[in-house]
Amino acid sequence: MIDVTCDRCERTIQFGEDQGGQKLPCPHCGDINRVPGSPAPAPGANESDSAPAKPRDRAAAAGYPPDAGPEQTVTKIRPAMLRAKPFSFLGLMLLTLSGIGTAIASLFTGPGVVLGWLGGVVAVIGLIALGVWKIMTFAASLEITNKRTIMREGLFRRATSEVLHDSIRNIQIDQTFWNRVWRVGAIGISSSGQDGIEIQLANLPRPDEIRRIIDLYRPL
Repeated sequence: MIDVTCDRCERTIQFGEDQGGQKLPCPHCGDINRVPGSPAPAPGANESDSAPAKPRDRAAAAGYPPDAGPEQTVTKIRPAMLRAKPFSFLGLMLLTLSGIGTAIASLFTGPGVVLGWLGGVVAVIGLIALGVWKIMTFAASLEITNKRTIMREGLFRRATSEVLHDSIRNIQIDQTFWNRVWRVGAIGISSSGQDGIEIQLANLPRPDEIRRIIDLYRPL
């Protein structure tokens, strides 16, 4: 028997010797794990038939930069605004537009100077809040290359964390019900050399697609 520790739930699974080299689901969580070893040769196969085939470049086959060769950027993702917090975004937009509308309407209502100033202040507050929020999304990013995944945070003070794709042990996706509706969520990535999560970024659009791209470069 071959003992395998599941990448996701970390339980020990037992597979038969004849399942070596195959990718099989964990019976506990369904995560796909590769069983160590080589597939058993078919009866009557000669030595040349049982020789291991050249690994297929799954990323290149999917239309992305190849796994081999110089490092290239595959994609760069920033946190979403509307999809991450739709009610907050729409509330700020409504606040800004109502302030602008009030300020404009006061021009045609005669003695409405105070109301006009109040509308202007409300509009400015809404614009400032939206601007700060937008700047915060630009201060964080997740960059995926054909060699590694890099997280960058900070605008004036920058913090960077990266994980090589060959070393990734687990990719976690955290989504609430509304996150799933809006196709947004948090991603956490840990490597085999560390105990904790090394990359963790919230409010990323299409987290399942991000994991699919990273998996193309992992040695699954």
